[in-house]
Amino acid sequence: MDLMESSMEKMEQRILNLTNEISKLSKRKKDEHVMFYVTLSSDAVLNYKSIVIFNEIQYEEGENFNSGDGVFVSPVSGVFMFAWTIHTYGGKNIDTELKVDNVVKAEQILNLGSGAGNIQTTQFVICQVNVGDHVWIQTGYGYTSTNTFEEFYGSKSSFMGILIHKL
Repeated sequence: MDLMESSMEKMEQRILNLTNEISKLSKRKKDEHVMFYVTLSSDAVLNYKSIVIFNEIQYEEGENFNSGDGVFVSPVSGVFMFAWTIHTYGGKNIDTELKVDNVVKAEQILNLGSGAGNIQTTQFVICQVNVGDHVWIQTGYGYTSTNTFEEFYGSKSSFMGILIHKL
């Protein structure tokens, strides 16, 4: 009987070890695939220094983007590529910035004349982000006081981020 109990205890320990190893591998795999792609659901007019709340999650791995406040919180330290596309129409201006923990990493200014029609522009940036850093798009510091984001026949302003290399 003691031999059987000993064998059972060893078997239980092996199962526990395998379960722990699977959990570690699963978490590591999850950390390696950090990405999101979000859009604005409708037109928006924002004052300067306002966070753009991209409230439609189109795709996400990792559940690190909050569509309620428009902020991505990095689960890992690494090199990320971020891009944001802004859509507006003639006679309107938009000044936006990518911020990482309140530090501007890139800016995008779109200034259209009245006859320009609808237009989209995209800005890309590659930067290092630390675990727990907050990343967001916000309107700039005074180029214009009314930033008009427009949804036009399915063409929407968007924001995306992807982990390129984990540090």
